[in-house]
Amino acid sequence: MYENRFIAFIDILGFGALVESSANDKDIQKKILEALNSIQSDKLNEDLYARVNEELIPPEELATVKEIARAFAQAGKAANPVTITYFSDSLVISAPEGDVIASQLVIDLVIKLKIKMWTDHKLLIRGGITLGSLTHIEGGPLYGPAMNRAYYLESKEAKFPRVIIDAPCLDKYREVETFSLFESSISRDDEHSYISLATSLYHTFTDSSLVLSGEKVLSQFRNIYEAAPDKLDAIASSYEDENIKQKYLWLLNEFASR
Repeated sequence: MYENRFIAFIDILGFGALVESSANDKDIQKKILEALNSIQSDKLNEDLYARVNEELIPPEELATVKEIARAFAQAGKAANPVTITYFSDSLVISAPEGDVIASQLVIDLVIKLKIKMWTDHKLLIRGGITLGSLTHIEGGPLYGPAMNRAYYLESKEAKFPRVIIDAPCLDKYREVETFSLFESSISRDDEHSYISLATSLYHTFTDSSLVLSGEKVLSQFRNIYEAAPDKLDAIASSYEDENIKQKYLWLLNEFASR
């Protein structure tokens, strides 16, 4: 049976080419394994509901704090469940329309994924977010018109390393006052509203819950933001394929525009 759900379809950009180049390169094989392990649903659930700022915790208390965070994450998922399906290099994240907290966590997880994949693996993600009829059972069936639409947005409309938000979906999000905190993560061109790595980082050190953690935590994200343009420029210069190069240059321009 269908229910109305917010859904994000996320794909790791250029992953197929990375796999092709990995046949005789153990370093690339290791990078692929680490990247795929990092987006498994159990790890994402922990990051989604309870993040531990390890740099603020005394070492002797860290194990206890992590255990409390795991319990908090389990309680959070039970109260406001976000469903995550992982396959190959893609993710589907969804939540019921009527659950305000869970539905906004879909956006929150997209932001965290963008930063995590770049920070840990120098990989970029592309995707689409929409709202519509969907059956999504963790570890079970996943289908519906909303899934088709989210996949279409990712594969046909996004084009660059960004996550497009369907206009009716964004309008529905904006009906809830607390969504205003996510506005700093959203940019717009002539056709689409979207989330990029640049907007994700900007949102993190201006409007996310991490702002309450203080500059010791936020400075990490400022440093990532400031270092990203040089790294993107270097990666773009390493490609002869103009199509691939343009994707990095597009993101480089996103940072320059801010």
